[in-house]
Amino acid sequence: MWPLSVTLHRVFRTAPGHRGRRMPLPGALLAVLLLIAVLPATPASAATFTPVADSYVQSSSPTRNYGSRTTVRVDDSPTRIAYLKFDVSGAGSPPAAALRIFVETSNDFGIDVWSVADTTWDENTINYNNRPPLGALVASTQPVDGGNWQLVDVSSAISGDGLVSLALTTADNTATRISSREGSNPPELLAPPPPPPTQYDVTRIDATTFEAASPVTGTVYTGSLKTVVEAAVNDLNQTGGGDVVFTAGDFDLGSDHFEFYFVDGVNFIGAGSGATVLRNNSSATTDTEPFDFTSSNNMVIRDMTVDAGGPLRSTSDALDFDNGNGITVDNVRVTGARGKGIVFDGKNANGATADGNTVRDCEVSGVPSDGIELLASNDNEITGCDIMNVGGHGIQITKGSSSADQPNKPSNNNLLANNVIDQAGQDGININSGNNNTILNNTITNSADDTAN
Repeated sequence: MWPLSVTLHRVFRTAPGHRGRRMPLPGALLAVLLLIAVLPATPASAATFTPVADSYVQSSSPTRNYGSRTTVRVDDSPTRIAYLKFDVSGAGSPPAAALRIFVETSNDFGIDVWSVADTTWDENTINYNNRPPLGALVASTQPVDGGNWQLVDVSSAISGDGLVSLALTTADNTATRISSREGSNPPELLAPPPPPPTQYDVTRIDATTFEAASPVTGTVYTGSLKTVVEAAVNDLNQTGGGDVVFTAGDFDLGSDHFEFYFVDGVNFIGAGSGATVLRNNSSATTDTEPFDFTSSNNMVIRDMTVDAGGPLRSTSDALDFDNGNGITVDNVRVTGARGKGIVFDGKNANGATADGNTVRDCEVSGVPSDGIELLASNDNEITGCDIMNVGGHGIQITKGSSSADQPNKPSNNNLLANNVIDQAGQDGININSGNNNTILNNTITNSADDTAN
């Protein structure tokens, strides 16, 4: 059984244009007490091993030892390398195991796991000068948001029963803390590895308590809606993706919002646009999109209503995809937003893109700004949507601003077809600097009559 854990962590997001730096969310609670009850996630035959020794070494203090710390640390500058040693039995034939670590702080580059042939090092004497050499690269995590478990397959580092040494490094130049065996969430080696969860079912227990349960592994998270869904997504994201399935009902985030980084292949599925309602309401002076994605790809959001409440904030939308590609939004009803309804944004730093996305059979109504916006976003399709009573453009295809990270980047090769737009405050469809966009069989009525020019 996974341990019952109480985790105190700070909510962070990456400041635009500052890769690797984390900035506290203004107006959000800086410390959030998360109570997560986790039921068995491994087969009955699986064994869980905690380290018999762990420490880290640091190039800037080459003779210093950190073996008694409650965390181990990894860093690219100065170099910090974490070492873990386990005594394994029952690894099977062929031997197989997974490493599970609790990463306390965020990391934009992921953590690399290496084999270490030398198992004679001692946690009370190891330092940078006498550190054992790294062997082969075994596995890597994806980028990590702080306060999450990470699971990686390390079977290639296991030759059988006995002592096993592993090392952790990162290309991130901001130190990343990982709970040590002296910490509250010690590392674990699971032999054999647990099966991938592939699905979590999300249900409402009462007004403030929700549950995300995997019918595959038996893992159950219980707590706030934000907590359980983000935990489920973290699990799925580490093992190749899967489905987060919401039952019929009202799922209220309160003043919270889902914030996802580097998610790939995770789908969010409701019981129908008239059956599953996901909502929040916030007056925070920051973006509070119910679905806020950064650098997340190959996902589906379908069969639900999304309602975002709160005072007008032009950049706080209902579904926001910054640097998101290959995403499908299908049969989703947006009934409220502080800004726009659905946005794909590819203007940001480091060559960000928001390409190859699909919005189909959706309905957007009552939002104060644009219904759907493609911003520096290419090769997308918006088809069969109804957009009504929005304050801005029904659909806008537009370029990045002159001050954007990718200034004046246009939106090209997009298709808008068979959409119905009524009572848009500005243009029904607006194109601002783009090439080869195709507009077919759309019906626009009673629009561009509410706002001058």
